[in-house]
Amino acid sequence: MNKGVVYMIFSCLAFSIQNVIVKLLSYTMGTGEIAFFRGFISALMILGLMKAQHVHFSPYDHRALWFRGIMGGAGMICIFYALRGMPLADVSILANTSAFFVMLFSAIFLKEVLPKGAGVPLIFIFLGACLVVRPWDFASFNHYSLFVLAEAVFAAAAFTTISKLTSSGRHHQYEIVFYFLVCAALSGLLVMGLDYQAPTWHEWGLYILLGIITVLAQIWMTMAYAAANPVVVSFVAYISVFFNALWGYVIFDEVLTILTIAGGIGIIGGSMYLTKLKNDRIAQKASVTVRKAKN
Repeated sequence: MNKGVVYMIFSCLAFSIQNVIVKLLSYTMGTGEIAFFRGFISALMILGLMKAQHVHFSPYDHRALWFRGIMGGAGMICIFYALRGMPLADVSILANTSAFFVMLFSAIFLKEVLPKGAGVPLIFIFLGACLVVRPWDFASFNHYSLFVLAEAVFAAAAFTTISKLTSSGRHHQYEIVFYFLVCAALSGLLVMGLDYQAPTWHEWGLYILLGIITVLAQIWMTMAYAAANPVVVSFVAYISVFFNALWGYVIFDEVLTILTIAGGIGIIGGSMYLTKLKNDRIAQKASVTVRKAKN
């Protein structure tokens, strides 16, 4: 099996374990405390890795770095809040609507032309989200799902900014992640306010484990994209839905509904097709550029 695929599977597994820990902590701790300690502990670990590997902060693009951090921090608050009241699988499925918003933001802010045929998968993603959220059925509607959709918007803004930052070649992945973790910790402080609740020894253990798992997930994800075709890695990333559904069933007795499964097929299928269309377009543009250079 390709190394990149293995790294992405490990990354998805780590992120799913992160969600389990957050959900367990949410029974006794506030969202602000969870976000703060997760961001603070992970940021310290990233600083340690940067020092060990002699990675330095760049003097460029501070506004973009902070914007990416703020969007990521806000998204993390939303997803942590949603985990309090939604099944793990539902959160994981609905979070994949970020592909829908990434495509829109890329067209609006990066002036990228939508790939031909993108309209169909975008409609499938939208309809799939409706099946998961079910806004027409007040008995089944879960307001926590709105926080997942908000997270998808924030994540799309963050991904769009990361695309711009990484294309410049000025910023190491650790630096970009560090800004995100600092903003996540600050977001947690804002949400927490004066209602601080001191963790128990058991909760401290979960916080430290959460920090370690988060850093490992980020590193494995970075190694995955460096070692394999981005399209293949992006497709493998959807295994996270399986991991979240498994933990939800085994640990929290959660069961997927028929509508959620149908919505998940629409969201994931549409997102995978969008990814393929986008990368086909990138490959086509690269091919044209190469031919022009040869001529």
